[in-house]
Amino acid sequence: MGRRGGRSRGDVARQRGSALLEALVAILIFSFGVLGLIGILAGSIRATNDARYRAEAANLAQGLIGAMWSTAAADLDTQFGSGGPKLAAWQSQVAGLLPSATGSNRPVVDLSQPGLSAQSRSVVVTMFWQLPGEAGRHQLLITAQIGKNL
Repeated sequence: MGRRGGRSRGDVARQRGSALLEALVAILIFSFGVLGLIGILAGSIRATNDARYRAEAANLAQGLIGAMWSTAAADLDTQFGSGGPKLAAWQSQVAGLLPSATGSNRPVVDLSQPGLSAQSRSVVVTMFWQLPGEAGRHQLLITAQIGKNL
């Protein structure tokens, strides 16, 4: 008659803290899961920002190339060459839209390459930007043929 309901007093004493221990282990596992989800979310936000800046850089570079297409070939160097008014206006627009697109990250426009014909030239636009909190810089290079390519 020393047993009550099939359990001895020693069994009950040993199981007193097991429910609390199981709850603490469940909370620990849940916490690791939440931390993993936060890490995935941070990576997703970083990738989204990079894609946004890359798309913005491509859009700005294509806008510059479009402006070059609408400019007479004889005026390309004066308008878009080093110190040209359209190049300076475009570079200030880029600096306002892309983070840290100034100084060594300032976009570069190379008009010195020959084109496919005597009436054209090859234009290389190189964009740079850095995401906030990152040390490495990102780069986008776009090449276009401006003028008659016959």
